[in-house]
Amino acid sequence: MVPIKWIMTRDTTKKNIDFSLTPPPADDTIIAVSSPYGRGAIGLIRISGPLVLSVLNRLCKPVSGSKFLPRKSVLSEFLSSDGEFIDEGLVVYFPAPNSYTGEDVAELSFHGNPLILRHFILESLKIEGIRPAEPGEFTRRAYLNQKLDLPRAEAVTRIIDAKSDYELIAGRKMLRGELGKILSRFRSAMISLKAETEAEVDFSTEDLTFENREVRIKTIRSLIDEIDRILEKSAVASRIAGGVRIAIVGLPNAGKSSLMNAMLGWDRSIVSHIEGTTRDYLSEDMEIDGVGVKFIDTAGLRETSDEIEKEGVRRSKSEIQKSNIILHVIDSKSGKIDSIDSVREFMQSAKIIHIFNKSDLAEKQGDADVFEGEESIFLSCKTGENLGLLKEIIKNIIFTNPSSKDPMLLEERHRYHFERIKTALLRVIELWHQNAPDEIAAIEIDSALSHIGEISGKVSTEEVLGRIFSMFCIGK
Repeated sequence: MVPIKWIMTRDTTKKNIDFSLTPPPADDTIIAVSSPYGRGAIGLIRISGPLVLSVLNRLCKPVSGSKFLPRKSVLSEFLSSDGEFIDEGLVVYFPAPNSYTGEDVAELSFHGNPLILRHFILESLKIEGIRPAEPGEFTRRAYLNQKLDLPRAEAVTRIIDAKSDYELIAGRKMLRGELGKILSRFRSAMISLKAETEAEVDFSTEDLTFENREVRIKTIRSLIDEIDRILEKSAVASRIAGGVRIAIVGLPNAGKSSLMNAMLGWDRSIVSHIEGTTRDYLSEDMEIDGVGVKFIDTAGLRETSDEIEKEGVRRSKSEIQKSNIILHVIDSKSGKIDSIDSVREFMQSAKIIHIFNKSDLAEKQGDADVFEGEESIFLSCKTGENLGLLKEIIKNIIFTNPSSKDPMLLEERHRYHFERIKTALLRVIELWHQNAPDEIAAIEIDSALSHIGEISGKVSTEEVLGRIFSMFCIGK
């Protein structure tokens, strides 16, 4: 197989490389373990490049004597360069361009012992022209060969690293090209704006009709409004994807630890009738409606001479400051409602839910109106009464913003370029209001188009690509 040569053009003034012409495969072949490190049932090795068949023919022997057919699993023996048996497993061969990277690719399934995988890779590296893959190099080649645009390539690592269903949903949307579709609409609209603007300059003496500036300004304002919606949507999703912190606070023995255990569904905190059992905060993660939530069981907030408990109270106050939601637990059996003022000064912008615990033991329901205008609920950790309602209230707080249920997670560089696009478009409006020449406005439109290209990867620098793909794991 004769490898297709790389074809690319270089803009020496901007030091950018445009790979938008002919997708160029690499001349070297890379290999790496693509399964998580450690022992398991299966270990996966991925190979990509022009020498894939050389590796398969030299180090893999089909058990049935069949050949390596495209996209067919073939049971094979894995051998050393001296013909020594290493392992037995499956080989799947993906010829270019119908593969993940756009090059010849093979995926080899071994028994999941790191020693076996290491042995085979060392044998493969004896073949000239084969080297270990760098972090993210398989996905980088997929991008360079136009199998993925840059936002979709970035979504791969977002999916791998997702810590909650919410973040996973957002990553899937990006992988399916949602951002690419948005950028395509923006680019099309701005090319039309540029064409109208430049045509009016070039053919101003001709008897032709063009969109007037007010119509074009209206178009630009709609684009700016959409950018604002995208950035706001991303900001909301980022806050939620980063995890929601929920601090459980209240007087000693109010039932804070019982509430934590009830919410988790297992005994994480020690529960005792003795006051001050929790002398430091405890934390545990769970999900509520797909969103990662960290519950923090704080030490009882009270004045104490005990130095250890005093330090626990100090740490608890620090956790309260960082929390998004406060669960203020009150012992409804005793009827004693502590002052929440000492908590409020540490709450920042957190939402508070007042929980009258031990409602199954109380002779009568307390008066929740004491916290007028704030959410209050009667609850029993022992019987489970209203636990479901509490989770529903928390969920409603998390998803207060309507856009939070349709997550769009932008990378930091995406947000930066969207801000630059917005700045350029605002500048166009300002120039037209000042009756500036259309030639100058066209330069700003060009700037906006350039930033669209930066997001999609149509225009990209080696430095940016290196930074993006270095965050990937090796083998991806």
